[in-house]
Amino acid sequence: MLLERQNELKVAAEALRLAVQGSGSLVVISGPPGIGKSAVLKEIGELATRLTVGSVAGSAAPVRPLVMRAYAAPAERDFPLGVARQLLEPVVKAGPFVRRWCSGPARPALPFLQSDPETPKQHTPTITSALLSMVENISQDRTPVLLVDDLHWADEGTLDWLDELVQQVVHRRILVAVTVCEGEPAAEPPVIRPVASAEYTLLPAPLAVTSVDALILDHLGVPGDAEFTAACHDVTRGNPQYLVSLLQECRTHGIAPVAAAAPQVAGLVPPALRRRLLLSLREQPPSVLATARALLVLGDDADPQVLGALAGLDPVDRDDSLRRLRRLGLVTWQDGLRLAHRAVHEAIEDITPPAERNRLHLEAAAVLRYRGSTPERVGGHLLATTAQLDDDAVAALRHAAVTAVRSGAPRTAARYLRRALRDALPHSKARAALLVELATVERSFAPSVAVRHVAQAFPLLPSPLARAEALTALTPVSPGATLLSLGDLLRQTAQELATAEALPADRRPLELRLEARLRYLCANDPAVLATTLDRLASLGERPEMSGSGQRELLVTLLHSATASARLTAAEVGALARRVLDHEPASAAHVHTMLPLMVSVAVTADSVAGLAPWLDTALGDAVRRGGRLEESVILSEQALVLLAQGRLTAARERALKACSVVDTEEVSTLSALALVMVALRTREPELVGSLPEPTRGLYESCRLPGLFTLVRGVMAEQRHEPGVAMEHFLDAGYALERSGWRNPMLAPAEYWAARALHRMGEVDRAEELCAQHLEQARAWGAPAGVGRALVLQATVTGKATAPRLLREAAEVLEGSADLHARSVVLLQLAEAVAPRHAGEAETALRTSYELAVECGASEVAARAQEMLGPAAVAGTAPARLTSAERMVAQMAVQGLTNQAIADALGVTRRAVEKHLTSCYRKMSTSGRSGLADALKEAGLFDPAGAPPPGEEIRPHGVV
Repeated sequence: MLLERQNELKVAAEALRLAVQGSGSLVVISGPPGIGKSAVLKEIGELATRLTVGSVAGSAAPVRPLVMRAYAAPAERDFPLGVARQLLEPVVKAGPFVRRWCSGPARPALPFLQSDPETPKQHTPTITSALLSMVENISQDRTPVLLVDDLHWADEGTLDWLDELVQQVVHRRILVAVTVCEGEPAAEPPVIRPVASAEYTLLPAPLAVTSVDALILDHLGVPGDAEFTAACHDVTRGNPQYLVSLLQECRTHGIAPVAAAAPQVAGLVPPALRRRLLLSLREQPPSVLATARALLVLGDDADPQVLGALAGLDPVDRDDSLRRLRRLGLVTWQDGLRLAHRAVHEAIEDITPPAERNRLHLEAAAVLRYRGSTPERVGGHLLATTAQLDDDAVAALRHAAVTAVRSGAPRTAARYLRRALRDALPHSKARAALLVELATVERSFAPSVAVRHVAQAFPLLPSPLARAEALTALTPVSPGATLLSLGDLLRQTAQELATAEALPADRRPLELRLEARLRYLCANDPAVLATTLDRLASLGERPEMSGSGQRELLVTLLHSATASARLTAAEVGALARRVLDHEPASAAHVHTMLPLMVSVAVTADSVAGLAPWLDTALGDAVRRGGRLEESVILSEQALVLLAQGRLTAARERALKACSVVDTEEVSTLSALALVMVALRTREPELVGSLPEPTRGLYESCRLPGLFTLVRGVMAEQRHEPGVAMEHFLDAGYALERSGWRNPMLAPAEYWAARALHRMGEVDRAEELCAQHLEQARAWGAPAGVGRALVLQATVTGKATAPRLLREAAEVLEGSADLHARSVVLLQLAEAVAPRHAGEAETALRTSYELAVECGASEVAARAQEMLGPAAVAGTAPARLTSAERMVAQMAVQGLTNQAIADALGVTRRAVEKHLTSCYRKMSTSGRSGLADALKEAGLFDPAGAPPPGEEIRPHGVV
């Protein structure tokens, strides 16, 4: 099937007509491999065979064409006049006028052509002249049409003979048509002298997309989808031979020409095409082969100057080699200098030994580094080599890793460092440094692997300071269960650091960070918890906040004080807010003890300002590409949302936190958040996606205690109250033995009292309820006290319920928990409605507003039902003050809290207070939904001009 060759065949037909009339010519068909030169040559032969002509004027002799064909090959180049014999031997064997054609000066041609081809007579000028005379004699009776395919592979004798022949064809009935492959060394002038005399040169072009459609139908039997056709055209660049080979390969593999199969086309390399390319490459001079290998190594969009340096060529030889490769169709300048298609890649790979590829990648890295290329490109070449790397190459890989981390690709950075680690000496300081760097990168997506690498590096590190830095680089809150215990390493390093003399004076922050981690690991030890207040007192009445070490230790101490309830919620909350004021909002806090600050603030019911701080940190984590950081911050957000009573949003964040990392890498904090959501929403099945808690040792007893509570809830749902009670009491005993007495952390007494009340054991229920309320009052968190009062109202009965529910509602006014407030007000309205209708209606209205704000649809529906539609229709949503609206507008414009504070001349705490109020009033959980909420309320100002109104004052100023 010959497509898009009408112009070439029209020219050939005209040349044939003129030859029959006595004006012969030479037609050269030139182009890269596979472009269809042989197909055009074959069609010229068919045209000549079909041609019907009359007699030449003045003679009755027929002049119809006599077609003679020959195919040159590299293996026959040493065979003298081999191609000439292919053309003329069939004439001698079958021609009716052999004696006349081989008479006179052509007489020596007959014995030459009849001799054994394996032992031909010596090539002499006499034989050459006789063969020329023979063709001239043939032209008296017929029109000789000599077709030679791949003329560039012809022997020297044939080339000499054809050179003389084409000088004579102009005045004779002789047509010579040959094909020449561009880019082949043998095809370059002046090697093929006859080509210089060509009157017609045909240059077949690549096929268009419409022709690709026709070939797909012809070879696969069905029309191709547009996507499949486009993929075939892109891969083959319209080269007919490559296209036909590709379609045959599709048929072999059963690939249908549908859109879904388009991506498979690029990966197919027909074996026949590959062999053809290998043959062509092996015939190239060393400079061309060196250029091809350099292109293979450099990849797409190669810089010509780098290419020349890598191939070891000057600009002239480089450009000449590229010209040859382009004429062969092996390279393209479309979309940058690169190899044309996948088959070329594989052919060059086949003729490039592994050692040569290694050498080229190392040299490419060195050249690119010298020319100031990007670290990623340099690192890519070093990753591709298996050769030994020198110090400069290792330094380049470390630089590439730093760049990858900054661009948000920690996994790529780990690949660079692992490659550098492969050649590091087993017991060297350099290996230890690389292991620590690798662990620092891996902690963002594989924290358990990072722990192992630090453990491997630990004995190789040269000093206590280096060992301390390595240990504090690990993420304390992840993974939840590890096979390695770091407690002994931390204690040993802390002792060495404290007693070492030849260390810098600024080692104090490291000592504090080590102490913080040790205290966290010993959080289950009552003896360690008992020292918390003394250690806090040693920090002073107003602990120093300027250094990260001081803040980490303070947060850990606050966590211990919260667990043991040795301070009140107000005291803990105030110190946690001070830490937040001094801690930058970034993803890096995940790898410190700072995530404990969120847990402490939530337990103290003091979460103001945390939501925007975490929003900023989450944006930083996403930008950096750290999956673990994103997971931990989502868990922190879930805890804050839970403390705000936004249960649906908390559930969403907790589930997402566990889904963005692999199951085995779920952090302690993520597990904690999901379990707390499961308990609050009464959905124990949520914890099914978490790893088994018995898989390892947890840093604190809280999570196992919460898991035990979940098992109790599951038993309740199975209607097994006795089993549920055992689980609830077991959780309380385990926490008590470890010194964890805070009723907000894992409220075992709360759940046990509820279960006893349902079982009818009123006395025990009241005893546990009173105990839980006493502990909640001692701790002082409004949310905890409010829920304890509600429980007591449930357990003690209707007589005391109104008084206890009123007290709970009053206490919860100071809580961030909107859901708890809405539920308590609803219960209060139900309790007082028979005698105090006005009080009940007020409580219901507030309950409805709070339920709508926090997304508690069931509570809102019940309040609406009790109020009636008309009453609810008069309930207006909370309005923003002008100060709140001003802060919200600036936040929507993208300003940070500090930037807003600086612009308005107030403290950051005041800005956070106003934003928190905006989130609550607009029923959104953070900045991400604030703009839409403002638009829905008609408060969004595109120009960003703040409305006139009240002055924004610092928090606490009247």
